[in-house]
Amino acid sequence: MNEGEAFLEALEQKARILAPGARATYEANKDLCSWLLNPLARWAEAAYGKQIFEDAARGYASYCIGVAQAQRIYEKAGRYTPEAMPEIMSGVYEDEGYMVPYMWAAILIYAFWPSMVNHLAMFREDFLRRLPANARILELACGHGVLSLLAAEERPDIQIEGLDISPPAIAVAERLLKVSGHSGNVKFGTKDALQANGSMESDVYQGIISAMLAEHLPEPKPLFSAMGRMVSKDGLVYFSTAIESAQRDHVYEYNQESEPLQMAESAGLRVSLLVSDAGLPSAGGRFLPRATAMILQRR
Repeated sequence: MNEGEAFLEALEQKARILAPGARATYEANKDLCSWLLNPLARWAEAAYGKQIFEDAARGYASYCIGVAQAQRIYEKAGRYTPEAMPEIMSGVYEDEGYMVPYMWAAILIYAFWPSMVNHLAMFREDFLRRLPANARILELACGHGVLSLLAAEERPDIQIEGLDISPPAIAVAERLLKVSGHSGNVKFGTKDALQANGSMESDVYQGIISAMLAEHLPEPKPLFSAMGRMVSKDGLVYFSTAIESAQRDHVYEYNQESEPLQMAESAGLRVSLLVSDAGLPSAGGRFLPRATAMILQRR
């Protein structure tokens, strides 16, 4: 058995209704999903013990239920109805009881949701494997830190800094980093990514990761401006976002794939690759939840 199948076994015990779909996605993309899940399982067990698999299964189930509920509210209201930003900060990003289960779900969806698997393929094949040698990487809103750790696992030559506004998320990232063997080339910090960018105007990175961040911002244009300013001429940006996909803390509503694309172009970036895959629509619903990812480069 692949080590990562421990997450699936826990789902089959603790979230049976969700397990068949997760396993079907995993089996259809086994090599790619194992690339994520096997090291994650090693790091998670070393950092938290065997109990982490059941905890992750419960977190994943809670996350999926929350997404479904938010999408129903979205259909009824006809627009995103997020909490006010102070409540999002205190009730989401700073709440360890909410954020830690959320963090496990936020990485497992890459292996368990059909709408996210192609994101993982793009991240590995078209971002990590195309980065210049000895690249310097910045991950904005790194959350659990797993994408940075996977980057170091795939490319031992690169240096990575991950930033996130959530102290509980960075605590998870630091705990995984400690057991990952990548402490020499990965570091994490608790900072507001965009405020940090404002103080790093002279810094240039060969790679920037912005995974599922834009929809959490009241206005994403400064994010694109920062990425356009900081990515090197030979560098790459891996960017992803949610479209017509509501969650408790999704603030900015994209309705068309062209909207983030146009923001990127206005910031001096060009799109070299784009993928957009749909999740499950509501019966008779007006909105089709999608996950969109792009590889961006400077023009």
